[in-house]
Formats: sequence, structure tokens, C-alpha cells
Amino acid sequence: MLKELLKNPTALIYAIAVHVVLIAILVVSIQWSAKPAPLTGADKIVQATVIDEAALQAEKQHKLDAAAAKRQAAEEQLRQAELEQRRADEALRRKQQEADRQRQAKLKADQEAKERQRSADQKRQLALATQRLAVAAQLKAEKAKRKAEAARKADEAQFQRENEEFLQQQLAQEEANRQARAAAAQRQKQLASLRDQYEVAIAQKVERNWIRPVFSAQPGSCRVRVKQIPGGDVVNVDASACGGDPSYRQSVEAAVFRAAPLPQPPDPAVFDRDIIFTFKPNQ
Repeated sequence: MLKELLKNPTALIYAIAVHVVLIAILVVSIQWSAKPAPLTGADKIVQATVIDEAALQAEKQHKLDAAAAKRQAAEEQLRQAELEQRRADEALRRKQQEADRQRQAKLKADQEAKERQRSADQKRQLALATQRLAVAAQLKAEKAKRKAEAARKADEAQFQRENEEFLQQQLAQEEANRQARAAAAQRQKQLASLRDQYEVAIAQKVERNWIRPVFSAQPGSCRVRVKQIPGGDVVNVDASACGGDPSYRQSVEAAVFRAAPLPQPPDPAVFDRDIIFTFKPNQ
């Protein structure tokens, strides 16, 4: 209560005035209510003047009325002071209520501001997190794209290398095949030449062993088929392609048998069990 009065000087002044008036009323009441002390024997002797009882009563009544008026005035002042005090208390209460309301409103506004700030911070953090995720996803996508592009280029390079190697292998194979064909052709040509030489050697040996039969007709050249075994031994002779007299054909066949063993081939590859040569009778 004292702290509240110190905060409100008007209420403090009213409170002091109320207490002063109450003290004054209390003092006057005590003075007027006190009975006069009884006269002693000496006082009765000394008092000689006759007092007018009516005047005394009138003065006493006047004093009582004055005291009552003062007391009433004091009471009125007290009521006024109390009224002012109540008004001051009411004003202070309203002022405190208004201060409380303003304080509550300020607290509410501060809380709402903090809540808005917290919500804004959360939204900003969420936006930052979303942005970071988007950046991370973009970086990941770019990394995956670069990786895929690198893999694609590596595959293309690998395919290009493999294709070049395949082409080189194809070219090498074609060159090898060409060389093989050329070598085979050369070999076939060589073997054909060797076979011709082989057939000529056989024909010459047969011709050396031929005995001309006695007849007047001039024999001609013919193709003779001979079956032989490795080593040149003759197994069979067919001179049916030779025209003329039968004795001529028989003389050719006899010459083949006498020529055995036939000459060995210059190359084993030209050896053949069935061989055909051209017999030309020496003139």
C-alpha cells in the first residue's frame, strides 16, 4: 500500500490530510467531552461571583455547536478525501489495468512477432534446405550426365577402336587370304608345271622303252592312262585311246610296263595313282 501511495503523490496527500483531520476531531472530542474538575472547598470560598447559568449554558452550547460544525466539516473533508482517494484508487486501478492491458498487448504482439519471426526463419531454412537439395540434385544430375557422356564417349571410342581393329583384322585377313590365294595359285601353277614335267618324264621313259611293231602304218600320239602305286610300280595300263592297229596299242602298254618303276615326281604333291600322259612314238 505504501509503495502504491508513493507512486501516486495525490493519493498520499489525501491520505495525510485524512489522518490529520481524524486526529483533530479526536482531540476536540476529548477536550469537550472532559468534565470540569469539581471545586474544592477553597475554590468555593474564593468564588464569589454569581455566574449566569443561562450564559454558561449558551456559551457551552455555542462551543458544542462549533465543535460539531468543525467535526462535521472534518467529516465532510474526510468523506471528500475518501471520495478523492476512491477516485484516485479507481484511476490508479484503471491506469494499472490499462498498463496491464498494454503490457499484455505488448507481450502478445512480441509473441506474435517472435512467432512470425520463427515461422519466417523456418520458411527461410526450409527454402534454403530445398534450394540446397535442388542444387545437390542438379549437381548429381550433371555429374550423372557427365558420367553418362564420358561412358558414351568411352563406348564410342571403344567401338571405334574395335571397329578399326576389326577393319584392320579384316584387311589383314583379306591380305592374308589374297596372299594365300596368290600362294595357292602360285603353288597350283608350280604343281601344274611340276605335273607337266612329271608326265613328260614318264612319257619320255615310256617312249625310250617302246619297241616299234612291224606294220606299214605310221602310228600317232595318244593319251595313255596308267595306274601305279607309290614307288612307281605299274599296276594297270589303258592305251585304248590310242588308235591304229591293236599291235600298236599292245606295244605302248608293254613299253609302260618295261618303264616301271616310273620316274618319281619332283614334288610328292603331284604324285597320283591314276596318271595320264601323252605318248608320242619316236619317229
